[in-house]
Amino acid sequence: MSNFWLKFFATGAFISYIPTAILKNKKNSGAGLLGTFEAFVLFLFFMPSNPLHQAMALLGTILFAVYISDRVDFGDGKEDNPKIIIDEIAGYFTAMAFLPKKFWIMVLAFILFRIFDTTKLSFIRKAEKLGQELPPQTKKKFYINGAAVVLDDVLAGIVSNLIIWCLITVNLL
Repeated sequence: MSNFWLKFFATGAFISYIPTAILKNKKNSGAGLLGTFEAFVLFLFFMPSNPLHQAMALLGTILFAVYISDRVDFGDGKEDNPKIIIDEIAGYFTAMAFLPKKFWIMVLAFILFRIFDTTKLSFIRKAEKLGQELPPQTKKKFYINGAAVVLDDVLAGIVSNLIIWCLITVNLL
């Protein structure tokens, strides 16, 4: 796959260039927030309701995000470039996995996912450092850099999802 297409998918069809063009040289560019909003819209219109189909779509999205995140090159030497938002898409899809497709649940998943993705609980922070000590050839062979980029977002999505399920179970939602 050419680097153009890798960038296309990694940036959510170049959506993540919008905030980075406006807020130059900022650590928190807003691309993650915009990527999560894009995931919200994609989930709303395209995620199947059938649990088996949803599981397959979620697994496919996560694996595709790992591949893309590992292979894309922005020419800056960063493994987790802020322009990469496909990981936010995989993370938000995880946050919404198998939950009722109701607007207010989607909004709550959005808020919780953004909180956990931004604050990074200790085990999520450790996931970002996945495989740093491995030799470069091993990292490339097993897509370790891509997995590290995506895994922290998937974990933030899992935590968000579990909280929402707990709230549903105790009839608070």
